[in-house]
Parts: sequence; C-alpha cells; structure tokens
Amino acid sequence: MRHEILRPSEFTPDLARIWNDLLDQNDDFSSPFFAHEFTMAVGRHRNDLRIAVLRSEAGITGFLPFHLKLGGCAAPVGGQICDYQGVIGGVEDPGPRGGRLMRDCGLSSYDFNHGLAAQSILEDNAFSFSNSLRADLRDGFDQWQNEVRAQTKQMTKLNRMVRKIEREQGELRFVRDDNSEQAWAAFVGWKDMALRQQGAPGFPGPDWIADLLGDIRVVNTARFAGLFSTLYSGDRMIAAHFGMRSDRAWHWWFPSYDPEMQQYAPGLLLLLFCVEEAARIELKEFDFGRGTQRYKTQFGTRARRLCEGSLERSGTAFGTARVLRKSAQRLANKALPEQAAAFVRRAGTKVFRAGLI
Repeated sequence: MRHEILRPSEFTPDLARIWNDLLDQNDDFSSPFFAHEFTMAVGRHRNDLRIAVLRSEAGITGFLPFHLKLGGCAAPVGGQICDYQGVIGGVEDPGPRGGRLMRDCGLSSYDFNHGLAAQSILEDNAFSFSNSLRADLRDGFDQWQNEVRAQTKQMTKLNRMVRKIEREQGELRFVRDDNSEQAWAAFVGWKDMALRQQGAPGFPGPDWIADLLGDIRVVNTARFAGLFSTLYSGDRMIAAHFGMRSDRAWHWWFPSYDPEMQQYAPGLLLLLFCVEEAARIELKEFDFGRGTQRYKTQFGTRARRLCEGSLERSGTAFGTARVLRKSAQRLANKALPEQAAAFVRRAGTKVFRAGLI
C-alpha cells in the first residue's frame, strides 16, 4: 500500500483533527515539535516539506512529516532545529530497517537524531541514545522544587541570587510573552554573539529559520504557541528565551542573556521563572531538551529517551550507504573510547548531511 504524500497546502482540517487525536493518545507526543501547527509553520517557509499520511486497511494510522532531499533521502520536519522527531501515531509492519515504510513513502532513507526511542521503529534502527531531561510538573511547582532540592543545592543558591540582584540592580519582572521588538533585537544580538564566540554559525542562521521563528512567535492557539519570555531587573532586560509550548509541555529552545550581567546567573533565573509559569498555566512538563549541561541534570526530574539513526530501503544506493554507516557506528561504539566514537558519529553526520536541511 503506497501512502499518500501531501504538501502542507494540501493538508485538510479533517486530517489535522486526526493528527491531534493521535497526539492525545500518548504522553510521549507532548512536545510542541509534534504539534500539527509546528509542521505547518515549517511548511510555510520550506517548499521541500512533505507529509506522509500512513494508512492501513482500517484507515489512517499515522503521519510522517519530512523534508525531501536528493536521491529520495528525508530529514525530519525542521531539520537541525527540531528537538523531537518520530512518527505521529504508529506504523503497521514497517519491514526490516523500516524498508517497507520507506518504499511506501517513495523514499530511500530517513535520518533522525532526536527520535523517540519509545517508538520501536526508531529504537531498533538507532546507533546512539541520549536523554531529554524535563521538569515534571504534574504535581505542581512546589513538588518539582522539592525534588530538585533533594538532588542539588542550586535552588537555594538561585533564591539567594534573586535577593542579591534585586538589592543591587532592581526588582525582577518576568514577562511570559514579550511583544517588544526592542527586546527581540537585543535577544538576537546576545544569542548571535554567544554562538560566534563558541565558533558556531550566528543566530538565527539561514533566512528560512529567521522567518520561521518570526512566524511561530505570533502563533497562539490552545494547542500550540510561540513564547518569547524575558526577565528584567528594574528597567533593564537581563535574559530572554524563545521557545514553544503545546497544551501539555513548554520546550526550552533558544535562551540568551546580557553578558554584562553574567555574575547574577540571569539565564538560570529566567529558567526558574519559566518553569514556575508553566506550572501556573497548568502545563504538565517543562522540557530542557537533549544534552548533559549541568542545569539540565540539576533541574530535570524526569527523562525521555531519544535516539539517532536511520530508516532505509534496501536496493537503493543511499539506503545501502546508511546501513554501512550504522554498522560502522555500532562497531565504533563498542571498540572505541566515548570521545572517539562521538567523533565518528559527527563525521558521519557531516558526510551524509544526516537530518540536516
């Protein structure tokens, strides 16, 4: 059965309702990256986006949004800025290495690097695993704070920092969704400078990403919204963050802060305000994203397992190349030190441009 492949402009409200119903059936789809609105926003700025409507004899079973690349290769929706990836819903009999799914979607391969390991089709085809840590807010902000205090002294330090900065610089004021263009320009400048100092490309990067962030910034529905949150000390903005929320989760995406105020840990203070606000508006989790940064391990009280790998169709050049890459990476993971295996993984991503658009 060949699945239906649609452009975003061809996606109907009835299909959107089915998509939302599938999200509601699984807590692993809490992230705003899985929201139908995120895919549609990306589609407004990328003409290579497609959505596979996965069907069985019983009807629609799921959706797979992807960017179509050279040779029938595919990347997850949003490519390098997407922190959660997977099939919306499920796949019936995807075949070895996902080959049947690839064939029925007319693809040779699909690369993922933030895949939901809870989905067996991704876990079985992965060569690397990681965690996305999050604050579990199902029992409220106070309960989360108690769990954090049990594992670190950072919460006590931050509360002292609040008193210190208010005494020395001015009262703190948090804005959940700041519509100030002046604040946005300052945020972009801070983020761009910080990334360039690390030797990374500047922010926000290619025009399509800049346009996408601007688009998401003004979306505000019950199920999805962009949130540009800021923290002021007196009249001075000291930290800012642009992220997204679904109806269940807020995702920490692009944070930055005034480098002249670094001694007050403004980024962490803003993070604390955002988590408290997420609990206040009755979201179930605040997701810090993949990584082992210290603040994530200190403030994360739950983890969602992610994976990196590929699905491929045998008999295609691009598919065969990815089978070989997975075998080589799995061997490197076993035989080499962790840093060396990570270098092999990064080199493979660069060669294949895996998951990048």
